[in-house]
Amino acid sequence: MMNMNNFIRDIFIEKFDNYGKEASEIITKNPIFQRQGQLYHYTSLGSIEAMIKAQSIRASSIYSMNDPNELTFGQEQLSNRFSQKLSTKLKQEYSHQSFYNFPAFVFSLSELPDDMHQWDKYGDQHKGIRIGFTPKNLLEYWSKIDGVNVFLVPVVYHDNGSKFLEPYGEVFSKMIKEFISNTESHYSDREMDYPELNELKTICSLISSMIKRIEWSGEKEWRIICIPSGSYHKNIHGNFQNGKSNVYIENRTFDTLKMFTNDGHDNVASKDILKIGCNAGDKNQIEYILSLLFDKKVIMTVSQSEIQTR
Repeated sequence: MMNMNNFIRDIFIEKFDNYGKEASEIITKNPIFQRQGQLYHYTSLGSIEAMIKAQSIRASSIYSMNDPNELTFGQEQLSNRFSQKLSTKLKQEYSHQSFYNFPAFVFSLSELPDDMHQWDKYGDQHKGIRIGFTPKNLLEYWSKIDGVNVFLVPVVYHDNGSKFLEPYGEVFSKMIKEFISNTESHYSDREMDYPELNELKTICSLISSMIKRIEWSGEKEWRIICIPSGSYHKNIHGNFQNGKSNVYIENRTFDTLKMFTNDGHDNVASKDILKIGCNAGDKNQIEYILSLLFDKKVIMTVSQSEIQTR
């Protein structure tokens, strides 16, 4: 039963969940995905060391993304699809964004198993590592946090005209069309009060964060989206780095170590899990360091056949 006091959030979660499921069906037809069944996270060796030592993975706030224009571009595209009255109100409210009120957190991945741009930008300029995850493992891992809605969805890219690019553009367009239609219909006979407008603004900010310019389309990005039940969820933390605030949600669990072996395929880890950048250093030394970090705590250990160099 949908809670009428949280209508906007509830209808969004329903539509967003459908979007993730439909997009997952689409990617299963992708030849690259069919070969390995994985999505990939590029990072530095220092970052994976920190994750393994802390036995945790972090997802960053949607207000801390790497493209400073990411939210504003998507907000413009999305708000224009509402009625003029509601569109005007939304645009006025966007200037009051904050980390609070319906926070959402992102863990980014790519469909690309060995991409030069990913290695350069996210893989520490080819000195880092690329980790393969299966969608099932990712969803199960993040869903173990109590009080968090978890989605695995692709980013969509806009052609700077009026269309979202395929293969996910059509299902994304359907999702936002249904969300907007349901919202407009629900409030057709009364004014939206300020808490409701604020909730709509923050949900639209989350949807907007999934919209990128066509220039980013080569990244073929997917995201784990974590939406906790409140702004002060016990797994939300923050700190300051280089003069900037950093807010994130963290899953600290022994199961983190299993994620780096991609365990769960009939007790056999999938191949091509870890790939080391070409400028990372000596492969044998890195394998030895990683084995020390794992410290025999992983049920399915990583063997040389699963650690590759590009």
